[in-house]
Amino acid sequence: MIKKLKIFSVVIFVSLLYCGILGIVFNSVSSVPVLSVNISNGVDMPIIMYHSVLKDTNLSGKYIVTPDTLKNDINFLKNKGYTFVSAQELIDYTNGTSKLPDKPVMLTFDDGFYNNYGYVMPILSEYDAKAVISVVGSYTDEYSKSNIANMTYGYVRWSEVYDMFIDKRVEVGNHSYDFHSNNHGRNGSKRNSGESEDTYKNIFVADTQKAQDRFMTKTGFAPIIYTYPFGAYSEETTDMLKSMGFKMSLTCNEGINHITDADSLFMLKRYNRPSGISTADFFAKMGID
Repeated sequence: MIKKLKIFSVVIFVSLLYCGILGIVFNSVSSVPVLSVNISNGVDMPIIMYHSVLKDTNLSGKYIVTPDTLKNDINFLKNKGYTFVSAQELIDYTNGTSKLPDKPVMLTFDDGFYNNYGYVMPILSEYDAKAVISVVGSYTDEYSKSNIANMTYGYVRWSEVYDMFIDKRVEVGNHSYDFHSNNHGRNGSKRNSGESEDTYKNIFVADTQKAQDRFMTKTGFAPIIYTYPFGAYSEETTDMLKSMGFKMSLTCNEGINHITDADSLFMLKRYNRPSGISTADFFAKMGID
C-alpha cells in the first residue's frame, strides 16, 4: 500500500511539473512586449533638419549653422529630457517589438556635405546622439572621382558613406541619385504638370533605384529612408517607395509628427534649423521650452 502511495505521489509530482513547464512555455510564447508608450495612442516626435555645418560664421545662413550651434541644440534637448532615436527604433516601435522613450527626437542632415562627416559625426560621438545623414548619389559619385575632401563645399565620398553605414550613431538616407539638381527640369522628385503617371513612375523609380544600386555596390548597404530633394513630392511616391522596400520618408513640411503605425513613418515633417536664431528661440517655435 505504501509503495502504491509513493508511486502515485511521484506521478502527481511529475504531472504538476510537466504542466508547470508547459505553462511557462506557452506564457512566454504568447507574451507581448511591454511598451513604454501605449502604441494605440502613439507618441509625438519632433525632427530637426540640418544641412551644412561650418565653423566660419561668415558663411552661416538659412542652411548653414556652426558646430557650436549644433552642440547647443543637442545639450538643450538633453536638458529638456529628450532622447535621440534612430529610424530603426521607430520602425521597431511601430512593429510593436520595442520601446520608445517618452520624449523622442530625431536629428537629420541633408545633402551629404563632407562637413557632416568631419564635424557632425564627432559631435554625435561626443554627446552620444544619433542622426540620419541623407546622401545625393550623383554628388558622391562626382566627389569620389575627384577625391576632394573639403569641409566648406565638398560632399562625402563612398568611403565616408561606408563609414556612416557602420557607425552605430548614424543612419544613411537616399536623397535621390540626381533629383537634387535641375538636370531633369523638375522640382526635386515631384511629378511634372502634364506628365503621365507611368512616365513619372518610371523616372522616379529609375533614379531612386540607381542610387540604391550605387549604395549597395560601393558600400554593401542600401538605405531604408528616402529624403525628398527640396522637400518636393507627389502623392504617388509613398506607394512606390514602399514597393521598393523603404520604411520611412522625410519631407520639409514643418510640424510635430505623431508616430503610431508603419504608415506614420512616411511623409515625416521636419523643422529646418537656420542660423541667426538662438537655440531657445528656435525650439520655442516648436513648443519646446
